Amino acid sequence: MPTSDAIVMLREGHKEIRRLIRSYRLGEDPEAVDQLLRALAVYTYIECEGMYPRVSVLAPETEPTILALREEHHIAEVLAAELHEMRPEDISYDPKARLLMDIVERHMDTEDNALFPHVRAAVGRRELREIGAWMSTLSERAPLRPHRPSRQQIWDAVAA
Repeated sequence: MPTSDAIVMLREGHKEIRRLIRSYRLGEDPEAVDQLLRALAVYTYIECEGMYPRVSVLAPETEPTILALREEHHIAEVLAAELHEMRPEDISYDPKARLLMDIVERHMDTEDNALFPHVRAAVGRRELREIGAWMSTLSERAPLRPHRPSRQQIWDAVAA
């Protein structure tokens, strides 16, 4: 089976994340936040380690958008790490979960509507498949739970 390109992979991830968000908001799945936190840990890792660095080189004009998206990742990671340490019955659990979901939805919308169409036009199909293959490899070693990154880790990643 041929490797999916990076954009196809990330859009599939978006579908799963949106499904988990919808499930939580509708009260259908009490484990949806835990599943979302795991999915976001993997998604963030493969995006920040696989997609963003390579796209920044192949389409340098995307750098301002990627910098903004990295900041959204940072905020989401902080919230996710806090949620991971909380219990669902904690008074701030639901508001924090909903804020995280709002940020993640905004992030995915920006990627879907601003970043991905530009990357698709600027980066060749072969390169997108290579990035997708690298992201598949990264997903095998991605963390399965959120961590709280330091500001220095974020800026080191941006500078790389």
